[in-house]
Amino acid sequence: MNSTARTRTYSHFRLGLRKYLNRNPGLLKIARALRAIWLLGPWRAILVKYHQRFNRNQTLPRNQSSLFQELDVDATVRALEQNGYSPGIQVPDSQIEQILSFSLNSNKRKCRNPHLICDTIRQITHDPKIIEIVSRYLGAEPVLYQTDLYWTLPPADEEKRMGMIAQKSRFHYDVGDFRSLAVFIYLTDVTAECGPHVVIEATHRTKSAWRLLSRILSDQTAERQFGDRIRVITGQRGSGFFEDLTCYHKHAAGRKERLMLTITYMLQRTPLL
Repeated sequence: MNSTARTRTYSHFRLGLRKYLNRNPGLLKIARALRAIWLLGPWRAILVKYHQRFNRNQTLPRNQSSLFQELDVDATVRALEQNGYSPGIQVPDSQIEQILSFSLNSNKRKCRNPHLICDTIRQITHDPKIIEIVSRYLGAEPVLYQTDLYWTLPPADEEKRMGMIAQKSRFHYDVGDFRSLAVFIYLTDVTAECGPHVVIEATHRTKSAWRLLSRILSDQTAERQFGDRIRVITGQRGSGFFEDLTCYHKHAAGRKERLMLTITYMLQRTPLL
């Protein structure tokens, strides 16, 4: 079996396992805790250094020029190291119009890996400044793991909105890899009414044993422990930011729709098909 066939078989196994776990909430909770312990436990720094030193990722293609002339690479990397997130992305309006047109024509609420079929999104994922920031933060040539283009629609009534807050709009961190970085881009104007992204500054560092066992953080605990570090990120369409996915974050429940593009880069994890 060649390497491509092995990768495909492994991806199918992971997809099957994910579907099985999603049908079994108890097992899913245990699997998530074990994954967090493995990827973010006390040996994390050693494994990060290993993958940085022996990195074998294929070089991501870079565009010849960047869309983001005003983006300060050094300042962004420093902010990421210190705070776990950094604003400063502004996609030109012409590119926004092209992505909106693509979303309208696809007629889907959510599109997985749109960079494979949308040239404008592909252009952003391979922007030289974006990749330089990601590479410097991860400490190695990154893996373009996944992109998502999705509409977030408001609940039909207040009861469903409160249910969304209770079930989905909760602070959590994601466990994608030993180190990972995401780019979030608003494709519609996002105010406090549109369900903005919320992040807690500087929570990307070492997690306690208790935090490794549960990714969820209640609003009350977040306010008590990190009240002065909670950032609600609003912005006009085209605005975007970088975020280490191990920061606590959530999508606030809004009353208006929004369209978001996310691009996820990993240190070494193989993308799913």
